[in-house]
Amino acid sequence: MTALTRTITLCFTGVLASVSVLGSAPERENGFVKVKKGDSLTMECTTTDTKFDNLELLARIPNKHVVMVFDKNTDSKNLGMEYSGRVTSSGTIDKLSITISNLQLNESGLYIGIYSKYDLGQQQIVKEEGCSVLLFVNDVDKTPPATGKGAFAMSVPLILIFALTACTMVIVFILVMWVLAPKVKDLCVTRADDTRMEYTVAAYK
Repeated sequence: MTALTRTITLCFTGVLASVSVLGSAPERENGFVKVKKGDSLTMECTTTDTKFDNLELLARIPNKHVVMVFDKNTDSKNLGMEYSGRVTSSGTIDKLSITISNLQLNESGLYIGIYSKYDLGQQQIVKEEGCSVLLFVNDVDKTPPATGKGAFAMSVPLILIFALTACTMVIVFILVMWVLAPKVKDLCVTRADDTRMEYTVAAYK
């Protein structure tokens, strides 16, 4: 019965783990953005350290490009050549909202906001990630089939049904074996005794 209990525990632990992972899908999708060509992307970079002096927004597509550098001391921003006239920002450096407009297909990639300051005690520049987005820009006329939250949500019930069915089959099999094995063993012993008795009687005759 110990093996049965262990199997049931493992099965339901696996099902609960799958539910936990599947249920966290929207959180796993945070940081991934899919837009159409010509649309805009808005990011919000935040930090709890108010001593940072600069916020640099970088794009890796795949090479590194500087999108914008925001300077807290002068309250000004410098834009990369490719993004000139397409980037706006609002807020303070510890909570800065950045919007990139008119996105193009070749601008798909990873966008990261990096805070930086010069630490006098450590005598070095200290950096901290403030935001990051994995961006995918689709062609307007060639948008692929939906594979986001809706499509994923449709597959969740099927996955759970398969997992529960598999666990049920394993448990039923073990129950059958657990119930029938002793009976089969007793039957084999009984037949062996009967055979031995018949052989003994035949020998006496």
